Amino acid sequence: MAPIIRPATKADESALSNICLLTANAGTSAKHLHSHPALPGLIYALPYLNLESTWGFVLDDDGEVVGYILGAFDTRKFEESAEAGWWPSLKAQYRPLLEGSDAALTAADRTYINTIISIPRASDAMMAFAPAHLHIDILPSHQRQGWGRKLIARAMDNLKENGVKSVWLGMDPKNTEAAAFYGQLGFKKLEGAEDGILGITVQEWEEYAV
Repeated sequence: MAPIIRPATKADESALSNICLLTANAGTSAKHLHSHPALPGLIYALPYLNLESTWGFVLDDDGEVVGYILGAFDTRKFEESAEAGWWPSLKAQYRPLLEGSDAALTAADRTYINTIISIPRASDAMMAFAPAHLHIDILPSHQRQGWGRKLIARAMDNLKENGVKSVWLGMDPKNTEAAAFYGQLGFKKLEGAEDGILGITVQEWEEYAV
């Protein structure tokens, strides 16, 4: 049976966390970089199953989740919800590890924990372009088969249905394959935003990528 795209649910948390880890190193596995492998998913995946103004879809291959696209309709609302109900418990859990001399932390662990402690807000340039943002990751076994385009198409339909006219995403600038993929779909660098921030309007998507 061919894979399907369906709404993400809280039952998908473990799968999404694993996919995030296996694609967190500029599109490749970061498993070997972490002694705390849950960290990437705690920042870039699981909040979208638990906070306000969020949405998500997964690529399901015969019961196995092999990819996802997640996002927020209103990034500022998402940030406020996370500040109130997501980051505090993670800060309490992980901050002491930075201060403990016996904690077996890798450099990547420390980077992610510091991100949790001082989570960055979306810049004015990002928000000027769009209130909405998204994340997409697919396991290597299902890449280069058209599923990335299909997941983004489902997300763009969802954004349009909810009155959102544009969206941005952030990617690791070192991930040149992802940059080429987004460029083929019509995503462009945002003026005034940091490197790796790309955006597209719903109208551009419909004219360019469909």
